[in-house]
Amino acid sequence: MNTDNLVLRPNCLLTKYPLVFLTGVRSLFFYEKLGGFLQDFIAAHGYVVESPVLPFRSRKARKACLRHWLGQQSSKKFHFILSRNTFEEFRELFKNYEDSTFTIISKDLIPVQHELAREPLSYRLHRLICRVYRLPAEPFNQTLQDKSTEFYDRFLDHCIELAENESI
Repeated sequence: MNTDNLVLRPNCLLTKYPLVFLTGVRSLFFYEKLGGFLQDFIAAHGYVVESPVLPFRSRKARKACLRHWLGQQSSKKFHFILSRNTFEEFRELFKNYEDSTFTIISKDLIPVQHELAREPLSYRLHRLICRVYRLPAEPFNQTLQDKSTEFYDRFLDHCIELAENESI
């Protein structure tokens, strides 16, 4: 993807609270942060984007790191963006953030032609490693690695919708 093709949209309504991308289980075969360059694109529009660094596999360590990160934040409301597996993993912690919003990655955010995108070999190996460690790995299309301008625009529209709903 050529980043020169991405055009910033002027006068976007911004959220009051940070967008927090929570990356799922990773491995040496797949260590990308959730959304990759999408986070930079959203931040370039003026949104506050956070992506806490979490350990690759250990559920106990991941939960402890997220608990620590949340305790260090000045905001007590967030717009969490995460997969279904990651939501289930941290469900206990989220009970303290009932006023926050949760965008659980689903087909609504994924363009139809990319919904059944072929997994790269590295991601298939990642899923194999996760199976060995008995950890859930998200479907590849739920890692938000799509780099099409259509997807980026759709996600930006979603962020604007989050901001609009804050005003209500």
